[in-house]
Amino acid sequence: MWEGQDRVQVAASPEAVWKVIADIEGHARLADSGEILAVRFQGPLRVGARWEADERITGVGRFTALSTCTVYDPPRELAWEPQAPPVRKGREQSRPDITWWFRLHPGEGGTLLEHGFRVVEPMVGGAMMKAFYALSRRERTIRRGMARTLQNVKAAAEGL
Repeated sequence: MWEGQDRVQVAASPEAVWKVIADIEGHARLADSGEILAVRFQGPLRVGARWEADERITGVGRFTALSTCTVYDPPRELAWEPQAPPVRKGREQSRPDITWWFRLHPGEGGTLLEHGFRVVEPMVGGAMMKAFYALSRRERTIRRGMARTLQNVKAAAEGL
């Protein structure tokens, strides 16, 4: 399992930060990683809502991930689970369990914004996935992307 989180202080209200992160189609722009190419979503945003993201990950290739909103608690928390491709093509039980989230903590002068992820490798293909993460330095790539995302959310929310 891999998990991580990062945070940034935003000089804006939780409602302003929420407005930015709740714009699901804007996540490709916020991520700024080059891995999320486009997001398609037809609201409303709520638990169970689904959207598609076209993604391109080095070593994996291009694919479309279907995400499901698992936590919707404005303006405190938003979480979703993307369905990544199976580690072993055609073997659904080799699909990793992935969760992403934003958590907002109001405070003096603004909002502390936390962005995190958790990846649980599948029972089938888990060793292969661990090797891929190690060789590709995937966790480092994810953490750098999260830091850029936080800075982009900060800039957008402070500009509202």
